[in-house]
Amino acid sequence: MRDLTESNVTEAVLDKIADDTNPRLKEIMTALIRHTHDFVREVNLSSDELLYAARFIQNVGQISDDKREEGVLLGDVLGITALCEILGDRVRVGATESSLLGPFYREGAPAREMGADISHGDETGEPAYIHGKVVDSDGNPIEGVILDLWQTTPNMFYEAQVGQPDPYEDYAYRAKFKTGADGRYWFLSRKPVDYPVPTDGPVGLILDGTGRHSWRPAHLHYLVYKDGYQTIQTELFNSDSQYLDSDAVFGVKQSLVVPYTLNDDPAEAARHGFTGPFYEGHYDFVMKDDASVVDAEKAYSQRASMSS
Repeated sequence: MRDLTESNVTEAVLDKIADDTNPRLKEIMTALIRHTHDFVREVNLSSDELLYAARFIQNVGQISDDKREEGVLLGDVLGITALCEILGDRVRVGATESSLLGPFYREGAPAREMGADISHGDETGEPAYIHGKVVDSDGNPIEGVILDLWQTTPNMFYEAQVGQPDPYEDYAYRAKFKTGADGRYWFLSRKPVDYPVPTDGPVGLILDGTGRHSWRPAHLHYLVYKDGYQTIQTELFNSDSQYLDSDAVFGVKQSLVVPYTLNDDPAEAARHGFTGPFYEGHYDFVMKDDASVVDAEKAYSQRASMSS
C-alpha cells in the first residue's frame, strides 16, 4: 500500500486501466485522466467545487428528455461540439461543411411530399420558399437522398419545447424529403428567425455567470444522407441575422450562410401557394462518396440516440 500524493495520484489511477482495454477507450481515458488531473492542479479545485460540479452534471441529466438534450447544449456552448465538427471536416473535404446537431433533434420526423408546407399553414412570421439540389463532387445530381430537416417556429421555439406559447402540431417545422432523379428538393416554410437557447437549466448558469448572451442566428438544421455517401449534418444560416459573428454555440461557417431574397412577383407567389410576397432561399448540398456507409438512416439514428 502506498500513500497517494499530488505527484503520484495520476499514475495510480492510470495503472488501474487493464492491459486488454479497448485501445481507443484506453487512449481516451488516459488523456481524460491526465488532463483532468492537470486541470484540478491548475485551478486548485476544492472539494466543495468538485461536489458542485457533480451536482451540475446531475442536473444536466435531470432536465434532459427525449425532446431536449441539455448535455448536447452544454457541449455546444463550451465550443466542444464546434471543435469536434471542425476536426471531422478534415475527412469531409469537398463536401458541404458540417455544423451542430443541436439539442432539439428528434427522430421520427414524417416523410412529406416534395413541396409540402412544413409549417402546416402557420400564418405568423414571413413565408418562405426554400429549394436547391443535392449533387456529388462532380456536380451530378444524386437521386434518393433523404433530407431530414427542422427549424424553430416563428415564436422562437422548437415545436417540442415545453412551455411554447402557441399550439403547434407535433413535428411541425420538421420533415423528411427524398430527392428524385434531378437531385432537387423544395418546400414551403416560414423564414427562420433568431432565437435564444434555453437558459432555464444548468447551461443557463454558465452563460449568465460568464456574461454571455444566449442568442443563435436564424437557421435551418439538415441531416442529408444516402447509402454510399458521407452523411451531412449541418445548419444553413440567414445572411441577415445580427448574430452571425456571435453565435452562442459557435456553429456558423461562411459557406453555410444563405441569403433570403424577397420575391414580390404575384405569379411566382401564386405558383407556390402564397397570397403575397415571400422570401426565397437557395442552397445546393455536395455529398462525398463513401462506400462504407451502409443503412445510413439506422446508423445515424443509433449515433444520435447513443443506442447500441
